[in-house]
Amino acid sequence: MTDPGQAGSSLVTLLVPHSGRTAVLVADREGFPPATPPRLPTVRLNTAEPKVFEILDCVDVVDTSKTVPLRLVVTSDDDASDTAAVASEAVSLMLEFDASVTEAPTGWVWQDLDAEVIARLEPATSRAALASWARERAEGWSPLRPQWSRPRWFADASAWMLDQLEAAGQPAIGTPRPHQLWGPSVVLRAPSTDGDVFFKCSAEIFRNEAVATQALSTRVPELVPEVIAVDDARGWLLMRDLDARELGDQDQSLWHEGVVAHAVIQQSWLGRTDELVALGLPVRSLTDLASQTEALAEDDEVLKRMTADVRRRWRATAPTMADSCRRLDEIGPEPTLVHGDLHPWNVAFGPASTRVFDWTDAAVSHPFVDLITYVSRTEDIALRRRLIDAYVGAWSAMYPEEALRDAAALAPVVGALYQVQTYRALLPTLARRGADDGLAAGDLNWIKRSLTCFEHGLESPAFTG
Repeated sequence: MTDPGQAGSSLVTLLVPHSGRTAVLVADREGFPPATPPRLPTVRLNTAEPKVFEILDCVDVVDTSKTVPLRLVVTSDDDASDTAAVASEAVSLMLEFDASVTEAPTGWVWQDLDAEVIARLEPATSRAALASWARERAEGWSPLRPQWSRPRWFADASAWMLDQLEAAGQPAIGTPRPHQLWGPSVVLRAPSTDGDVFFKCSAEIFRNEAVATQALSTRVPELVPEVIAVDDARGWLLMRDLDARELGDQDQSLWHEGVVAHAVIQQSWLGRTDELVALGLPVRSLTDLASQTEALAEDDEVLKRMTADVRRRWRATAPTMADSCRRLDEIGPEPTLVHGDLHPWNVAFGPASTRVFDWTDAAVSHPFVDLITYVSRTEDIALRRRLIDAYVGAWSAMYPEEALRDAAALAPVVGALYQVQTYRALLPTLARRGADDGLAAGDLNWIKRSLTCFEHGLESPAFTG
């Protein structure tokens, strides 16, 4: 699910609902002209991709220790096409809270909603999301709304989290708090007597992340998160703190540590992929990927979302790229565990350990498909080559180096096509086909990156169209 974000800032609108009626908190307009539009509370942050705990630290209109956030959605314009325009310099988001408040704080009042009121609300970027919320409030929750964005889920998950910590002999010393929140997953955090712990639940399509992480922690405990407990049925995962900084926030000269550790993890599953399949991980063969790529080159729904130039290049190039999938499959190495979203911010690195985390997209496929999401996170071409060299070196004791070099040459194109199909499967499961999470154009973005890889290899300054 990698779709590299952008630097910048964000304007976050707060949707604070009344517990008993379809009304939201707006600024008190007393003393202002009658035509003054109702304004929702907002906070501004100096990042385009804020985590929910960072937003909550800035909120003062509600008590965030008692009022639970349900959803964080992107409200910037996004038509999921090549021609989508950036509406403003700041990314627009909306954080929706549970309906548990009845008393408006000083300076704020309750505003009942109807179509006329919503059409005048400020900021204007929040209107479509608020209209959608009002419909759900009247008609029932959308089936595409994540389970953690429904009332009572947070209370149930928090209780399970606290029970598991007690059973593990490291009781919590503080209440769970939302740490990250979006359509594909949610992360909660709590302090315990043995350090911070993290709870994760992913969308239904990624339900097997919990059991996969548990299996990994048994096979290679020093290279993945330490698992405290899982709930297979609900896909709940409780882990200890990684106790190290994300590798992406450290000097790029250290980034090779991530691909080397990942290669070790992958090699530990060679010849044992039947165990991964038994856990529920999908098998994503490169022969299937080749067929999917050829079919996508004739898919009118996808083609019409492209600019004329990208459409021409894609239709001309897709058959050859499909052949690249088949060639990589023939070269090897054999299928094993793939991460699916490997990048330096999904690796924790410190003096004592290197740990690869966030196994949401785990599957069985050709190991080298994981390279593109890692090397595309830097524009330093020399560093890209060093990362490839480190990964090939980590495999060289098991396979001939010449074959590994051939595989590495094909891997960026094939890995980009792999990401296209990841998005093709994911987007229909998300509200507004991923627009609420800024993912709606993810398949197109990776199609363009596949073209860039095919046309320029690792020499392109940036992996864009």
